[in-house]
Amino acid sequence: MFSETNKYKNNGHFFFKKEDKLSVVSKDVPNLPGIYYITKLAKGRKKLLYIGKSGTMCQDGNFGDQMLKKRINNKHEGINRQQYFDQKLQKEQIDALDIYWFVTYDSHYRDLPGYVEGLIIQRYFEVHDTLPPWNKEF
Repeated sequence: MFSETNKYKNNGHFFFKKEDKLSVVSKDVPNLPGIYYITKLAKGRKKLLYIGKSGTMCQDGNFGDQMLKKRINNKHEGINRQQYFDQKLQKEQIDALDIYWFVTYDSHYRDLPGYVEGLIIQRYFEVHDTLPPWNKEF
């Protein structure tokens, strides 16, 4: 979807559907820093909903403790992400979420997740003149 993510070889995606357990379907997501985005599948169409990052670089060069797996399974708008996704699937009549993740900082790449997140949000903004629907601010 975004050419900026093409170089990251440690990547993947998973689907989240009604009655899925988020911790189970996201079991293969690594605990490494990176970015992720969420698309919805509804009525035969696909639409980007959210762009996020995990892993905040601290001044000492280390990352905080919230890496991709933990971030994806944490909270959104103050509620448990499992519950948030369940509510959104029902309320917005979404068939499934397709969640893509990319490790941006490892032994091959040293791209800060916040930098890469900013790049792809900028690309989205250039086309749509708005943020993705589930991104409230940037």
